[in-house]
Amino acid sequence: MKYENEMEIDVGRCLRALVKKWWFMAVMAVLFGIIGLALTLDKAEDIYEATSTVYGMSAESYSYTQVGVSAMNDYVDIATSMKVCERAVLLMGSANVTGEDVQKATTVSLGGKESKSSTTVKADSTIMTIKCESSNPVEAMEMSQAVAEAFVMEMENILGNEAVRILDKPYAYKLAFDATQNQWMIRIVAFLFGGVFAAAIIVFGEIFDTKARTIRECSLREELPVIGVIPMSKE
Repeated sequence: MKYENEMEIDVGRCLRALVKKWWFMAVMAVLFGIIGLALTLDKAEDIYEATSTVYGMSAESYSYTQVGVSAMNDYVDIATSMKVCERAVLLMGSANVTGEDVQKATTVSLGGKESKSSTTVKADSTIMTIKCESSNPVEAMEMSQAVAEAFVMEMENILGNEAVRILDKPYAYKLAFDATQNQWMIRIVAFLFGGVFAAAIIVFGEIFDTKARTIRECSLREELPVIGVIPMSKE
């Protein structure tokens, strides 16, 4: 008769091994924590975000309004074009910022609504949000406003009218990326990963350990009869 010692996971045995080798998990956690600390010694810069909005709207006529609304959808990519970004640099008057810097820092999103009543059809303006990010909060605000102004100027040249206008200038800024918080998050994750990695090594070591420690394991999961047991003795 052929007996096969099939794998059987003893959860209790694994838990006892984890408790017994807690020091190994602690050492690995500290080791990985030190690695995480070393990788984050050079603090990254905080990133600030400022937002301005432009809209396509006119009170002159419905058709004139539609020109602005359609233009916002058709020419949305112009807001991040190099021509607009270079014009924004000129409006900022900063020698430390280039058109490429403005282009990389600028994100544009577009949304519009239409509302109807029983007597009139009112076309709401399409709102374009221009968001700029920078490590300097004042620069982020100046950049967002300059891009909005440059875009409005370019749309005026294209359409030949003022159907696209500035709605809100960036009156404030907010923290988009907290470098200190990100540093500590990396360190904590590294510390926890070290402990979990050590625990996985211990558990897998117990699972694939072929040593027989109990009567059940010696009898191939009670497949073989047990003749006798030699008890442990103390000298």
